[in-house]
Amino acid sequence: MKEQLELFPQEELQQQDAGSIDTPEAQPIVDAEWCFQFFNNEPIVFAFQQEGQETSPLVLQLQPKENEGLNFQQNGMIFRIFPRAISEETKKERENASKNKEA
Repeated sequence: MKEQLELFPQEELQQQDAGSIDTPEAQPIVDAEWCFQFFNNEPIVFAFQQEGQETSPLVLQLQPKENEGLNFQQNGMIFRIFPRAISEETKKERENASKNKEA
């Protein structure tokens, strides 16, 4: 527990009311790029905002179709997001989750 407390020194926490923490509001990035990163390796830019265009969100959409996917690669490591036919194990997990939701 002590190690965890040292990661968040008390002077960095700004107390407002008892039990609440004042956190700054996230500011929009005016000229943005989107990155992926493995561990603490150098971030890799995979998309960026066109100069002079209005800021808009990045939306990744993968259709549930064969051979659909998105790969990110750095230093021989590949991170892949892809759809596949549902496995028997996932069917069981889904069934259990549905039963737990009803209870």
